[in-house]
Amino acid sequence: MTEIKANYPDEWVFLANPTSTRYHEVTEGQVIIHSPDRAEYMRLVGEWDDPAVRHLASWWTGEIRGVEIFPPDAEPDVESGRPHSR
Repeated sequence: MTEIKANYPDEWVFLANPTSTRYHEVTEGQVIIHSPDRAEYMRLVGEWDDPAVRHLASWWTGEIRGVEIFPPDAEPDVESGRPHSR
């Protein structure tokens, strides 16, 4: 992943035939789609189709910033963005 991160800094990458550690940490793969824009990346991934590739991984190569961790009962509702009400 060091080489992929160096070649595609702060980008979303879609990897074909990834290899991973026994703890499922991706170590390498063939980059088939990459984009710094998440919406464009998701569009391209949605259009991509190659039945010969059986194993895939999706990865952000940059630093993850501004992540909010919610307790299970307080995860935002997809529609409203507000916590679920019980």
